[in-house]
Amino acid sequence: MLPEAEGPSTVRQGSPGMAFFTDFVVTGAVRGADATSTPAEVTGLLGDAFVESRTGPGQLLRSYELVEVAWEREGDGWRGLYVTVQAHRLDVPLSVDALAADLERAGFPLVEVAPDGVGCRRFVRADSRVAVLADEESGQVVAMMVPAWFAPGPRGEPSPWSREAGRDRVRHLVGLGAPERDAWARRRQPDEAARWWWFLWVACRQLLPDEGERRFGHDRSVWEVLALWLLGACEAAGVLDRTDAVCEIVRYGLLEPDAAVRACLDAIPVSRADVATRESTPYAQETLAAVNASRAAKRLSLAAGELLPRVGDPALRAEVEAWLELRTRLM
Repeated sequence: MLPEAEGPSTVRQGSPGMAFFTDFVVTGAVRGADATSTPAEVTGLLGDAFVESRTGPGQLLRSYELVEVAWEREGDGWRGLYVTVQAHRLDVPLSVDALAADLERAGFPLVEVAPDGVGCRRFVRADSRVAVLADEESGQVVAMMVPAWFAPGPRGEPSPWSREAGRDRVRHLVGLGAPERDAWARRRQPDEAARWWWFLWVACRQLLPDEGERRFGHDRSVWEVLALWLLGACEAAGVLDRTDAVCEIVRYGLLEPDAAVRACLDAIPVSRADVATRESTPYAQETLAAVNASRAAKRLSLAAGELLPRVGDPALRAEVEAWLELRTRLM
C-alpha cells in the first residue's frame, strides 16, 4: 500500500514529500477530494484556506495554491470538471523521472504517450485517469490533473490520416446498411485496427447532428446507428473498454434515457453489496481489480445520474439513486 498523503499543509505552496504526488497519481484525489466532489465536500476535505474565482459563465475555480478544483453550473448545483496539481509552483522542482521511478517501485507505473507538440512530455495512469505533463527540456513536472484529456494507446497517438479523410469515410458509412458497413470494414480495415477505429469514431462524433437536426440528407437516428456500430468496433479492437464505451453513449445521447441508464447499470462490474470503498479497500497492487471495479461503478452511476430527470422507469431511478448514495465512498 502506498504511504498516506500528508496533512492539510501539503495542498499549499511549498515542497510536499513525494508521497503526496504518488498518492495523487494512484488515487486521482487529494486527501479524498476528486473531480466528482462538490464544493462543500472539498471544503470539508481540504479546508477553507482557498481563493475562488469565476473563470467563465457558469464556471467556478477554487485554488489552494498548489491544488486547483474546477466546477461548472448544473441546475442549482455544481458539477465537477477537474482537479489539477500545479507542480510548476513548487519551491523545489519535481523531476518526472523521480516521480515515475517512485511509482514504478510502488507497482503503479506511468505510461508515456506522444508529446503535446508544444514542449511537454505527456504521461498517464489510465486506471486513475491522471495525466502528468513535464517540460521536455528540464524534465520537471509542470502539472498533474484528473481526469486526463488524453489517454495511452491509440487515443493518445497522432492520427496518420487526415481529419477530412475520416469525415469522408464517415459520410460514406452513414448511408450504408449494416451488411454493407461490415463488408466495407472487412475490405478497408488496416493492420493497426485499434487506431483506425478510434479515428473513425472521432470523425463520427464530430459530425453527429444535434437532436432534430438533419445532416447530409440523414436524420439523427441513422447517425446514432452508425455511432453505436463504431463504438462497438472500438470496444472489440480494445481501444475502449466497456465503461468508456457506455460513457460515450451517454455523452452523445445515442440511446433513449431509459435504455442508456440500463446500459450503464448493466456495465457496472460489481454489485453494490460487494463494491470496494475507500474505507474497506487500500490502493494496492493486490486490490487493483477491486479498486478499478469501484471506479467503473462510480463513472457509470454518475453518467446514469445525468439522465435521471428524463428516466421513466421507477426501478431504474431507484437503482441509480442507490448507487449515487455511495458516490463519496467509491474509489
